[in-house]
Amino acid sequence: MLKVDFHVHTNYSFDATIKVHQLAERARQFGIIPAITDHYSMKAIPAMEKQGTDFIPGEELRVTTPLGKADLIGLFLNEEIEKNIDFEEALDRIKEQGAISYAPHPFDSMRAGLQDESILKKVQIIEVFNAHCLSRFDRQAEAFAKKEGRLSGAGSDAHFIFEFGQTYVELELDELEPSKLLKALKNGKIVGKRTSKARRVMHRIGSKLLKPFI
Repeated sequence: MLKVDFHVHTNYSFDATIKVHQLAERARQFGIIPAITDHYSMKAIPAMEKQGTDFIPGEELRVTTPLGKADLIGLFLNEEIEKNIDFEEALDRIKEQGAISYAPHPFDSMRAGLQDESILKKVQIIEVFNAHCLSRFDRQAEAFAKKEGRLSGAGSDAHFIFEFGQTYVELELDELEPSKLLKALKNGKIVGKRTSKARRVMHRIGSKLLKPFI
């Protein structure tokens, strides 16, 4: 049994403060495999490889769609994909790397979630629990995933170390490999705890003030 948090940021994201060694230590402590999905960057990956901790290399992309810019995650990526490319091109680039496409916080209009259902149908995994989302957006994502028979994922969307360790998917999985993970997700069990809005806002303001010194 493995536990995977599909959406985690490090201080290589402009709005996060989690240092790679902190994430590795907490991942070992909680027995959770993080997918490192920094905004427009895979610079944390070499540092995480040195920690000797299982993880999924990824990136949270900003893509363009007919409804405007939105976020899309690539999991098991080998190299960065540049910012602001077309959604279809991003999907192609993800597939070319043998990676997995993942829709973070879909339907969340306040956080650049993918809105267009015809586009979401092309994404392999739909995030149905995001610890930063309002519950109504998660319910909408879950209803869509069930209606369309899409695989469901969950992520803490952690930007601060206290957020990591409470949201994950339990999987019957013996190897961290894309095709096996997709198969295991069909019977995955989501465990999630929503981050307190007050704490999230407080830490976010603090991170912006302290980021130059962290």
